[in-house]
Amino acid sequence: MRNVAGFSLTLASIFLAVVAVLIQAPSLFYMGTALFATIGGSNLQAWLAVRGLRFERIAPSSVRIGDLVTIEIAIWSERRIRRPLISVLDKLPGRLRVQSLTPSLPVAPAFDTPIVTQYQFRALRRGRYRWSGLTVSGTDALGLVTKKKDYETETTEITIVPRPIPVSIELPVAAGWGISEAESGQTRGAGIEPRGIREYSHGDSLRHVHWRSTARTGRLLVKEFEAGTHAAAAFLFQRTRGTDLASDSIGSLDMMCGHVLFLADMFIQQGARVELPGLDNAASHLLPTERIREISEVLATIADDSGSTVSEELARTDGQLPPGSVVFVLLSVADPNLAGIMPRLAVRGTTIVPLLYDAHAFDPKFKGVSATNPDFIAGLRAGGASPFVMPIDGGEYA
Repeated sequence: MRNVAGFSLTLASIFLAVVAVLIQAPSLFYMGTALFATIGGSNLQAWLAVRGLRFERIAPSSVRIGDLVTIEIAIWSERRIRRPLISVLDKLPGRLRVQSLTPSLPVAPAFDTPIVTQYQFRALRRGRYRWSGLTVSGTDALGLVTKKKDYETETTEITIVPRPIPVSIELPVAAGWGISEAESGQTRGAGIEPRGIREYSHGDSLRHVHWRSTARTGRLLVKEFEAGTHAAAAFLFQRTRGTDLASDSIGSLDMMCGHVLFLADMFIQQGARVELPGLDNAASHLLPTERIREISEVLATIADDSGSTVSEELARTDGQLPPGSVVFVLLSVADPNLAGIMPRLAVRGTTIVPLLYDAHAFDPKFKGVSATNPDFIAGLRAGGASPFVMPIDGGEYA
């Protein structure tokens, strides 16, 4: 509407000037000149409104998918002039999917005081995102002319971590590898290797009180020890190029990450060690909350960018995992070589649990063989595995 008003006034001033010359009417000529001056002044004011500005973007470093994100932008004027209201449009990365995006509030920057505006959105895609550009839009005092200018700011980085997606899995009974005992809580704190510090709970021995931390925090804290059975679980993702299949609400890899975060939290709280082979260093002596935060950061950046198949990735774990480990292999596309790898790891006491996702549920036009194909499942069972078909529901983040 502002552009229409400015354009209309420009045409009116031209018309008055032409008519004034044709009929030799000085009064009309003066009116046209006044309109020309008004438009020129409005253009100058709008031009000045979007120049000589400085910005600082304030954003959280990490948020979960679906959480409301608030981005604040502090604005300074580098010139001692009175400015009309301006609006800021942040240039969010194109691959960042958002919803409920609100516009930033118009503000009038001051020379000596930062003026803060903000906008909000909900992020719908995992990842680590960086951006540094924004666009400023300003008008004159009458609202006749609008000018825009692009600015570069210091790079902002935000990590969108997955949200845990609850899932119920019946774990196979496998004496010696410990996860089945972890489900009942029998492994937690049974060893002699220190694992971290946690708050005291009823039944803890006073011999395990960590007095230095208790005195510093004012809360009763006790030492926690490694599980006596050395329960260990590893999660191995199918990251082969082209295997992250997308649906309208959530991709297959996003759902895998949500399920793994839920299961990892459950296992860690029960005292088990959780590893992500090839993705992190499995810092087992972190506190449970710190380890979960570390796993969340790793899961945020997983993508289908690997040239290796999941069976090749599984073969690389041979000899790298603690004896008696269970490896959860997550895949949506059938890997014909997976069944042949499992017996070699079983000799070392490693139990393989394939977690299978229906590729066609994410992409109905998928032309390959889904991991839930009956023949593929039969081959996994023949190789000694107990595959589990994962539920696809419960993956909405909105």
